[in-house]
Amino acid sequence: MADTPLRRCAHLEALAESALGLGLGPAAALVAPIHARGRFGNALQWHFGLEPHDSSEQLDWEDRIELKLVSVWRRRDGGLACDKLKVCDITADPWRKLGNVLWVFADRMTRAIVGHRFTRLAGAARSSLAAAWDHDPHFDRPAIFVEAREQDERQAPAYYLSATWLAEHVLPASLPGVYRFDAKWWSEARGHGRWRRDPLLALWRGEPSPVACPRCGGPLRCELDRLRAEGWSPAVHAMPLGPDCGLQAHAVLAMAGLPLAPGALGFDDLVAAIESRVAASQVARLSDRVLEPEDHEHD
Repeated sequence: MADTPLRRCAHLEALAESALGLGLGPAAALVAPIHARGRFGNALQWHFGLEPHDSSEQLDWEDRIELKLVSVWRRRDGGLACDKLKVCDITADPWRKLGNVLWVFADRMTRAIVGHRFTRLAGAARSSLAAAWDHDPHFDRPAIFVEAREQDERQAPAYYLSATWLAEHVLPASLPGVYRFDAKWWSEARGHGRWRRDPLLALWRGEPSPVACPRCGGPLRCELDRLRAEGWSPAVHAMPLGPDCGLQAHAVLAMAGLPLAPGALGFDDLVAAIESRVAASQVARLSDRVLEPEDHEHD
């Protein structure tokens, strides 16, 4: 298998640059059910002016470049981490899907875009994936593998990239705006069964505890020492409670950890998105704010 030729698009590059600091939560609530897997990827597609639920085997952008959203978090040693990532259904060609990719990185807690990277399947990245076909899927931990997940009560086999491969070939060494993530706490806070909702977030600006809830004004009691040390803390919402505040778990995040230079939609929009203060009718679309160049500079 040969290296994939480079594909560019100036319009997509402009959108990617302008997406820094974009909060994906409001758009995800607008375009997908709350329990839908991949709803934040759907939100990214919508913000880039695409159909949010496109299931075509063509590449996402002009059939030239694939878009992939990667949720990242910060490990205790300061490095970045992510989970495995779906490439495509087993009926599609994974090599074509990975030929030219725009990887968009979003913080796992805030769902804010914190960076991006363009890649093509070439060199060590290509050879490491090609070698995976000779690896035992159970013992060798291949870089790309097939896994079946249930979808609409049926098995849906798909190709996945391992988190190890992504860390070696895709993730930057560091990114602004990435928080530590406690997967155990998050899972317990979301609840179980049909009632699974992400915790509501509030931003801390340095004030003493309790922090005022940004949705109802009630008190959020949190651990300030943990906030200062780790950048976030679980919180307990005391009375009075807003209409939704009593039904979900809460966490407080240090505002100082956010990206310092958000793109086209601005810092105030980012804060409102993280704090779930944006109604569906108020969601601004990134593609409406970014001028499309006359020349897309295709090669």
